[in-house]
Amino acid sequence: MNIIIILVFIAIGLFLVYLLTSKEDRKVSEKFATRGKVEEYCAGEKDRRRCERFDTELDLKYNLIPPTKAEFSTNTKNISKTGISILVYEILPKDALIDMEISVPNSKETLRLRGKVAWCEGCEGAERLDKDGKRTFLIGIEFLEGDKKHQDTLMEYIDKHLKK
Repeated sequence: MNIIIILVFIAIGLFLVYLLTSKEDRKVSEKFATRGKVEEYCAGEKDRRRCERFDTELDLKYNLIPPTKAEFSTNTKNISKTGISILVYEILPKDALIDMEISVPNSKETLRLRGKVAWCEGCEGAERLDKDGKRTFLIGIEFLEGDKKHQDTLMEYIDKHLKK
């Protein structure tokens, strides 16, 4: 009789250990479960970009709106039909409006376009340095509606010289 009581207590104890362990496993699983469609974007199954980007270095001058006295010069890192990314030495605030002048090879005129800062890489503290050790920021700019002629010239350049 004593052995049966001891076995019942052992069985109850093992059952409680099992319940507590499985509850803890569920908490850990829920904590690290993926949410939404993160794995699709990270695995490369979907590209959130609307247009293909092309790596190219074009001379670019820009100024924030409202304009300041100083005009800044840089080069593009990549370009698409809807936007451009540039490397700069100052943080440009998200949604800031920018006037740009882009020099396109084999074009007689400078393209004047307006854009809006869409994102800033390196603004959250990740150090990004140029070859001279100066801190830089990679800025994504979305083109805004503007001079149709200049936008068409840019699209023509992308179609003729950058698409493979």
